[in-house]
Amino acid sequence: MFFDTPIPTSELDEVTMGAGMYDEMFVSVDEDIGQDQTVPDDWTLKTIMDADFNNSLEAGSIDGNGHVVTEIQCYRREYMSTDNEWQLVAQFDYEKEYNLYTVVDRFIENHKVYQYAVVPLAKEIMGKMLINKDPINSEFSGTFISDIGANYPMNIDFQFSDMAYNTNMSTQVPLNGQFPIVSYGNANYRTGTVSFLPLTPQQEFGYTNKIDAHEELVNRQKVIDFLNNGKAKVIRRDDGDVIVCATTGVKTSLKSEAIDNISTVSFDFTEIGKLDYNTMVKAGMIATAGKSVYTYDDAGDINWNQEYDRDGDERSRRNVVL
Repeated sequence: MFFDTPIPTSELDEVTMGAGMYDEMFVSVDEDIGQDQTVPDDWTLKTIMDADFNNSLEAGSIDGNGHVVTEIQCYRREYMSTDNEWQLVAQFDYEKEYNLYTVVDRFIENHKVYQYAVVPLAKEIMGKMLINKDPINSEFSGTFISDIGANYPMNIDFQFSDMAYNTNMSTQVPLNGQFPIVSYGNANYRTGTVSFLPLTPQQEFGYTNKIDAHEELVNRQKVIDFLNNGKAKVIRRDDGDVIVCATTGVKTSLKSEAIDNISTVSFDFTEIGKLDYNTMVKAGMIATAGKSVYTYDDAGDINWNQEYDRDGDERSRRNVVL
């Protein structure tokens, strides 16, 4: 509808504006907009366009400052924190064939509140940052291990071995001295071993009381392939600890002699960096986006035609739509 001059949009396929002076044009198929004709603060899936004619003809959900948008970046920061620098979490090509992009952020810490934003790019030119107004509270129970494409819980029979805090040093014994000279390097990383029992959701959540040996084998092999795929991993614990690591030494062992259909998986890990921009870029942890298309029927309801591009496990997806 056109505010101040409301016009039903149910029978409109295109809008042509002639000569005149216009402050703003807002078009939506949302029938829940109030009769007071107040322009909504937020862009929704039923918003068609919102043009304020502020030195440009842009009317979309992002502001490219008049340039042709080629890429979109997604950022996050800790809400109301002293360390509130924006951190890049996803970057992907903009394609006009798609009108909804879904970012799955698998590397969040527990007990933190985050704020997200998107920035359009025109090659190397950054557009206006669009900040999500509602902060997102991160809360989860248990321990998870994730990479750029998948996420697995490690809640059943989870065990964390003694963790080693590794540093490096050199010792030199001078010929004319009684005591050695000890020099410390900059190394400071953790190593350890993790074991857990991977189960299918049907078995883990008690949907069945019978073990399907083949399904458990398939699920366990997925976990093993995941741990051996050579990608950087992030272990996230419910106490807020986060470990960016490489995984090696994957082993399996039978749960017990009486139950040979399920096996415990164990692996060694070596910490490779902090969860910051430099580590995420070097380790290939900057995400892409799921891309989908939606249209409207005659009643203004949404018709979906989802096409997810490079996403992970369906049951682990948590979508944040900006």
